[in-house]
Amino acid sequence: MKLSVANYNDNIEINFDVITQLCGQNLPIKNTIVDSICKHFSNDKYKEYEERLIDNILIDGEVPGRKQWECCRISNKDDILATIQMNKGSILGKCIKESINGFDCQNDLLEIDNILLRIFDRFNKVMFSQQPIELQYTQEDLFSMIQQTSVRTKDGEDIHVLPVEDVLKVFIEIVTMQQRMIPEKRLYVFENVDHYMNEACYVNFVKECEKIAKLSNIWFIFTTSLKGYIYISSDNIESINVINDVVYSMPAMEHIIDFANKYYPISRIWNQDDVIQILKIAIHDIGKREALLQSDELVFLKLMNDTLDLKTYWEKRPSTPEIQCLLDPNML
Repeated sequence: MKLSVANYNDNIEINFDVITQLCGQNLPIKNTIVDSICKHFSNDKYKEYEERLIDNILIDGEVPGRKQWECCRISNKDDILATIQMNKGSILGKCIKESINGFDCQNDLLEIDNILLRIFDRFNKVMFSQQPIELQYTQEDLFSMIQQTSVRTKDGEDIHVLPVEDVLKVFIEIVTMQQRMIPEKRLYVFENVDHYMNEACYVNFVKECEKIAKLSNIWFIFTTSLKGYIYISSDNIESINVINDVVYSMPAMEHIIDFANKYYPISRIWNQDDVIQILKIAIHDIGKREALLQSDELVFLKLMNDTLDLKTYWEKRPSTPEIQCLLDPNML
């Protein structure tokens, strides 16, 4: 799919799929894309200063319905924790409510309901038998009581002490449960994940989300800016978009391999693994003006590391044709 976002006089176009990654370092453009998507697929009314966002997104040339996805925006660890807390709007809260409405719980809830009715009746007889007031209990109060339940670790600690890796595992389980109980089309937008996950955690998390997406109507968007924060496979590469001075959507893996084999300045047979390893390092700089480090920057970095007794080595020493390629402004 092609998703277009109108931004004043510009039109931003990205590839959009069940797993969409927004890389690069043009944060204003990234924020515009995310703000537009999340606002459009929310129940919130547009404020006066948000009028430019009204119907400013197109999917394959058409304005999507605002209820096409149920959208959840996550910007930090606390936002993830909020989805697994007990409240009316959280994912866990919705799952608990659905379970309560299920047949299996009805007999137990009816028994609790009768006990509470008897308790309140005793309170009223003891405390208010001669008064024109009484304590009143309704069945809705029972669900409110359940919602007041706190979610803690099995050791009784606050769930904020859990490492983000464990929190994400719980999130995956809760999301899967919700989709099984209440199958809807949902979109989860994870912003700036490099602020609260390490590289390995991010890659593993996206892989788990990819599994869920293949089995359900859940879509995911991830935004990252730092080197190494990218999950690449032949299946998902076309939904990777780099947001820099130029907005660039990655082509199919075979096209990238053909391009490398055709234009790389020394004889080398490129394969998929080679391309993935290079892109992990370089992808956030694609479409960025003056992206290559200057020679004095490399020298200065080496000198600074030498003072810290950190030796700098070439992982792979560049050949003369590779250096000439870097120096030639009109190589292609």
